[in-house]
Amino acid sequence: MTGEGRSVTVTITCGAASDDPQLSFRGAAVEVHEDIASCFGFERKSVSNLTLHELVAEAGQIAQGTSAVMRGLPGARVVPHGEQQAGQGDAPPVESQPTANPLLEQIAACATVDDLRRLWATNQNAFSDTAVMDAWKARGRALAGS
Repeated sequence: MTGEGRSVTVTITCGAASDDPQLSFRGAAVEVHEDIASCFGFERKSVSNLTLHELVAEAGQIAQGTSAVMRGLPGARVVPHGEQQAGQGDAPPVESQPTANPLLEQIAACATVDDLRRLWATNQNAFSDTAVMDAWKARGRALAGS
């Protein structure tokens, strides 16, 4: 069979510095695609139509963006799905927040967590606005809970 034993290696760098972590995936293209989707928490259904190249580009943006946030915000940490800070109740629905910033409407329109991640990856500078970041987190919690 042609292609039997063939494999690909994909390395996704999690930052620009030489000492930043890297994630490497090796195997058949289908396996690498599945491994990247699993590693980055993508819903398989939402990325099944992406080529391996497109998925790597998407995962690379998320890895780079996460690294930039972690480096740029002292004390920043990744918050696991479903975790809320102590004393923080349910955030008000995104729809009730002011929509002076058009990005808030885009956040409210996101139908999946992956959509939210893509929005964040392509608009990272806008997330320095606390209202945008709060709306993004609230929408993420709402989608994760549904």
